[in-house]
Amino acid sequence: MTRHSRNSTANAVYTYHEKQKDSSTGGYGTTQMRLSKDAIKEFDCCNLTLQPCIDPVITKDGYLFDKQAILEYIVHQKKLNARKMREYQKQLERKQQEIDEQNANDEQKKLNKFLEKEATYSVNQSVKTLLSSKHQDQTLSSFLTTPKSLLSSSIPPTPKSTRISTNDDNHDETSATTTTSSSSSNLSNMAGNQATQLPSFWIPSLTPAAKKAELKKPDQHVYCPISGKPITMKDLLDVKFKLANNVDPKKRPLVAVRDRYVCAVTGDLLGNSVPCAVLRTSGYVVTMDCINRLIKLDMIDPITGDKLTDDDIIPMQRGGTGYSGSGVQLDAKLPTPAMQ
Repeated sequence: MTRHSRNSTANAVYTYHEKQKDSSTGGYGTTQMRLSKDAIKEFDCCNLTLQPCIDPVITKDGYLFDKQAILEYIVHQKKLNARKMREYQKQLERKQQEIDEQNANDEQKKLNKFLEKEATYSVNQSVKTLLSSKHQDQTLSSFLTTPKSLLSSSIPPTPKSTRISTNDDNHDETSATTTTSSSSSNLSNMAGNQATQLPSFWIPSLTPAAKKAELKKPDQHVYCPISGKPITMKDLLDVKFKLANNVDPKKRPLVAVRDRYVCAVTGDLLGNSVPCAVLRTSGYVVTMDCINRLIKLDMIDPITGDKLTDDDIIPMQRGGTGYSGSGVQLDAKLPTPAMQ
């Protein structure tokens, strides 16, 4: 019977809707949610603290920070870089010490080899002098092979004799046996201080063949936590927001006020839906519409009267709005195990 017939019985016992319900209840499958406006950072909030800036500063890329927060971040990164640099310097010192020890060992080997040759040469010279005085009628080449061969040839062989063991001999043999047994017992890898030096074979970093990872020279630059570009204190520009007429920070906190800032030139309300920029000469925040319609006509700061260039206009990075056309990714996904 086909599944499209009136009395269809070919359906799955575990239906698709039941599977979807159990997946959502049990936490299986990818969790997806569309973010609302409340989940998006406001344009005037710090990128580190996510709170309205008390003493705002901006980078040349348009990211806004609270001065205290970004200063703490830069100091922390500098301390971290200094610690990494000290570890790198210690590694260089260890390498140089190993090289010096290797060179010293090579020099000692050369010296020992030279002393051995010198000793052999002095022995041969003394043997030459001795033989030339006693055996003048024989050639010296038959005696100058090696000192050991000369001595073995000059000493006549002694007849084999039966050795009579004494108590002293027995004592020597017993002591030799004891020494041999003690030396064989020291071959254990748990004897003495070797128990503490025994590597842990179940830890990969402590195996005998494992080598300590070499550190690369750390980068001493401090990078922006948002853009990832190098950042310094001199690159930070103080930002000035113009408060709205009905906003008083002493009476009501800025966090509780929705429309708290206006354009310094036109008086328009500022928000995530309004593109803004900072004028480097004065530090005030104005709208991009004001810049395109008024400021770019003569490129003069309307607040201070200073001459402006294109680099003096810093567009602010907005947090976005609840609309999909604002250019902000509003879908949040959390991959989790799927139910099969």
